[in-house]
Amino acid sequence: MKKLNLIISAVLLCLLFSYSHAQQTNDMFFATMQTNDAKELLLNHPNDIQILKSANGYSAVKLSDKAAEELHHKVLVHGPGFVYESSAKKAIAAIGAISKMSNTVQQKMSYAITQDALVRQSLDLVNNLNIADQIQEWENYGTRYHTTNTARQAILDLKTKWESIVGGRSDVSIRVVEHTSTAMPSLVMTITGSEKPDEFVVLGGHADSTAGGNNTNAPGADDNASGIATITEAARVLFSMNFTPKRTIEFMAFAAEEVGLRGSREIAEDYRSRNVNVVSYMQLDMTNYKGSTNDAFISTDSYNDDTLNNFMISLLNHYNASGTHRITYGTSQCNYGCSDHYSWAQEGYPVTFPFEARFGEHNPHIHTTRDTFDRSPTPNATHAAKFAKLALEYLIEISNGVSGGPGGGDTCATSITTYPYQQGFESNVGSWTQSTSDDLNWTVDSNGTPSNGTGPSNAAEGSSYIYVEASGNGTGFPNKRAILTSPCFDLAGLSSATFSFKYHMQGSAIGNLAVEVSADNGTSWTSVFAQSGDQGSAWNDASVDLASYIESTIQLRFNTVTGNSWQGDVAVDDVKLTESGVDPGPGNCTALNFNDFTVSSFSNQDNAGDFSVVNGGSGLSLQNNTWKSIAYDYVVTASTVIEFEFSSTSQGEIHGIGFEDDNSLTSSRYFKVHGSQNYGVTNYDNYSNGTTTYTIPVGTFYTGTMNRLVFVNDNDAGSGNTSVFSNVKVYEGSCSGSLKERIDFGDITPVLGTEGEGILAAVKITPNPTTDSFTINMPAKISTAVHASIHTLLGREIKHMELTSGTNTISAKQLSLQAGVYLITLETKGEDSLTQKIVIQ
Repeated sequence: MKKLNLIISAVLLCLLFSYSHAQQTNDMFFATMQTNDAKELLLNHPNDIQILKSANGYSAVKLSDKAAEELHHKVLVHGPGFVYESSAKKAIAAIGAISKMSNTVQQKMSYAITQDALVRQSLDLVNNLNIADQIQEWENYGTRYHTTNTARQAILDLKTKWESIVGGRSDVSIRVVEHTSTAMPSLVMTITGSEKPDEFVVLGGHADSTAGGNNTNAPGADDNASGIATITEAARVLFSMNFTPKRTIEFMAFAAEEVGLRGSREIAEDYRSRNVNVVSYMQLDMTNYKGSTNDAFISTDSYNDDTLNNFMISLLNHYNASGTHRITYGTSQCNYGCSDHYSWAQEGYPVTFPFEARFGEHNPHIHTTRDTFDRSPTPNATHAAKFAKLALEYLIEISNGVSGGPGGGDTCATSITTYPYQQGFESNVGSWTQSTSDDLNWTVDSNGTPSNGTGPSNAAEGSSYIYVEASGNGTGFPNKRAILTSPCFDLAGLSSATFSFKYHMQGSAIGNLAVEVSADNGTSWTSVFAQSGDQGSAWNDASVDLASYIESTIQLRFNTVTGNSWQGDVAVDDVKLTESGVDPGPGNCTALNFNDFTVSSFSNQDNAGDFSVVNGGSGLSLQNNTWKSIAYDYVVTASTVIEFEFSSTSQGEIHGIGFEDDNSLTSSRYFKVHGSQNYGVTNYDNYSNGTTTYTIPVGTFYTGTMNRLVFVNDNDAGSGNTSVFSNVKVYEGSCSGSLKERIDFGDITPVLGTEGEGILAAVKITPNPTTDSFTINMPAKISTAVHASIHTLLGREIKHMELTSGTNTISAKQLSLQAGVYLITLETKGEDSLTQKIVIQ
């Protein structure tokens, strides 16, 4: 009997072990992620992740829901940070395919702007209140976590809404897509193309939501009710126009993005298996939180398609440069598996992802119970409406412009092969051509424009120049576009190439001027120069380095948009394309005249300091503790240089200069030349005394579209310090009369300071670890509100508070904090959020 009991006990023990093991296994699933994330999870959660194989910086893993939630929380930019896979075999195969993604696109597309009238009609029909209503409807589900009944109901209700806006059209179908990896379905609406039905233009976003472990309350207003509402409004506008595309358009609402892109992954895999020709895919994931100065940011991760991204920027330049439909933009980087577009990129399709803010400045409330509509910084979904307009531009242009190959844009009959090339527009525009898809023409003129005080009194070179006349309400302004396109320039065999010209922008209603380049016969255009607003009564010099286009045949064009009155003429003269990097003409680089700019306080850094414009406008003097900026629209390229003279009466903490694209600090953009604080780019930190000239190759350190130039005289000690920045020049390549022998265009390793700047950098949390009370010590004076939130490692918020100057004392016992590690996130306007750990013993 005893033996029998032992046998029974052993069997029960085995069954219990098997059951326990099965429970652990069933809670785990396969995925891919970046190897550094996998290793960190393995270090901190060894029982919740297994690394199956690693290659090229990526890993196939098996992980638990707990590990997935932890990764979801720690990802610094956006998205789940992993991609769900149905088996170990598929996960291992996926990491092997990642490096090949950019080479497997079914059809390399080129895109052209050809649908001006239809697009402009659509933009006027966007209604932000429709978007606002839809966001709040979806927030009211309470949760759309993929395992809940409300997630399925949200999709079924969306199907009903989409059916209601279709209007019974026979070329439209709507289907619910069931999945194997989640109980939540996806939704697809198709408008069949009239000429090329087998070519697909897709607009998508995810429908599910999460709140990091508290998924019974996951409102997901911005992430991603905003994207679905924006997609729905774009569809509504197209149907209200009775728009019939020549290519097939599809609108998609995906299931289970927050748990590894499951819905989009299954659909994209299905399309690839059936060899569906998706010519472009655009993702809308979070559109309604304006967290940056610019409105939209194009994601430039390696798996995004450069050609499609450039076309999106061309759309923004063409349709949204100014006026009612203005959209300012920049670029940023997202993350591995950042959103559903990654699923399509994995299958070799060209993808683009415009986002609500620079990554890191986007909605801080996502993946929490605080992701609600009322926390949007802009009212009534006006921010999301901008993305609906961009979506319409994308859909109409690509679906209706069916050529899809070279020659779809402004072709040229003349090709230039001999240099230097020069065009002074004497009596005519030569081999340059006026666009037929704009509002106005460029006109040859001399001796002053008809509108007083808006144009040059004479030519910069020769006797004539070209200009755009802004007079005539409804004809010359507001927001009227004029495009003049160059002949083709064959740059094959050149060692270098520089495009230079002189421009004149005077008047109270100056719009903007851009120079754009095309390397595909006018099919797509990339902005290489941008200027806006009154630039004074004198001719200004501009120079664009074309080194990245060597060995290519290119076109250039002047693209200007008038302002809101007749006082906005723009003129251009003395156009040159030279093989040398230096314009042989005199006065190539003009120093900034600070009298022509408004000097403004920058971010939250301007404390008790002052400034003055000195030396007749050529210098900016900063006194005491101050950060100042001027509005300065400039596309920083790999060849951009900033040159200036610097002097200081005594050493403060930071003296330097840098570009910015919003009103927040980005430490890696500031070139520190003097000071006791180890901050910013310190490669040029060598000032000693007197006046020193600095010539810095900015493009070696960073590139991008910027809108302000910042000058720093940081001296927290208070008074007694004055710095002067004078003869400031910004140019491309090199500049006649400059110290070009001091410019190092070779490989330079950025040396970045280790000390932060701003309010958050000075915050101290003590004691740490603690058994109960701890303090968050703030600077004695703070100029902007600082908020702190305490949450668990899984993202559950425990306490949210506004901090005061000095000492803020918090009791762990009063907050019922058990022993363990918690995260404290600090946020203030103008700075990146800062997260620190606190250990409760």
